[in-house]
Amino acid sequence: MNRGEVAALLGAASAVDARIPQPDPDVLTMWAGILDDVPADVAGAAVREHYRHSSETVMPADIVAFWRTIRREAAERRHEAELRARRTARQLDDAGLRAIRDGVTRVTAALAITRGVDPEYAEAEADARRAYLRVPCPYCRAQPGARCTGPGGKPLTKTPAHPARLDAALTTS
Repeated sequence: MNRGEVAALLGAASAVDARIPQPDPDVLTMWAGILDDVPADVAGAAVREHYRHSSETVMPADIVAFWRTIRREAAERRHEAELRARRTARQLDDAGLRAIRDGVTRVTAALAITRGVDPEYAEAEADARRAYLRVPCPYCRAQPGARCTGPGGKPLTKTPAHPARLDAALTTS
């Protein structure tokens, strides 16, 4: 607030409370310095709210406390809205992942049937593959999601992964 806004605020408050100091230059300077970051409309609301609940003279600290409460409540509302948005996004992501997993399960079952393999066995094998691909390989240093490689840097062909990686997957499950 500036000095003019403080003068208007004190003038309005003096209509309710005769104890309000007359707005001389020193009073205006002090109040304006204390209330410099408080918007004039918020200060007016603070004075109205103060006199609704108290018969004591309003002080700059009362107005600043009112402003801090408003800012804190607004920040809390924004934070709650962000948390709700994140929860909603996470739920949508979880639903999307479930749909993808269900689709992969259906495709695995269809491929197993066309190959003449039991679909349950094929799904169990796919689950095992997902389990060992989640952990890094301690032998060849393949990162999660990457296949194990042999000495020439080519992917393994006779086994799905190094035994150390399979053991690591079993211990983390």
